[in-house]
Amino acid sequence: MTYTDTPGRYKVSSKVCMVQNLGMNKTLFGGNMMAWVDEAAAIFAREYTGERYMVTLKFGEFEFHHPVREGDIIHFFCLNPHIGRTSCAFEIEAVRSSDGTVVVKTSAVFVSVDENGKPKKIDKRPN
Repeated sequence: MTYTDTPGRYKVSSKVCMVQNLGMNKTLFGGNMMAWVDEAAAIFAREYTGERYMVTLKFGEFEFHHPVREGDIIHFFCLNPHIGRTSCAFEIEAVRSSDGTVVVKTSAVFVSVDENGKPKKIDKRPN
């Protein structure tokens, strides 16, 4: 996770769209993008809260604003995080590196759980 010049915005990870990620229209298969977003969001939730076990509770609407093509590099940014007692909520953007276009934007909520999968209080708070 890398802090950006924009307050409350963190770069989490990047992916490159390869042939095996494409659907029938020769653009990124939507399910792959959803998996990439979930992975980036999980990384952010763990690193931001310091909790070992964070599970996906929900995502907001996935709206695909622009297609992703073979060779495109996509960066994932998390914005405006908010920590509750057991949860962490934030927005996440998938941005094409070549032109800065936001290709997908959604929101996410992750919950901290113990080793048995039961919700637990988030102990560590970010600075």
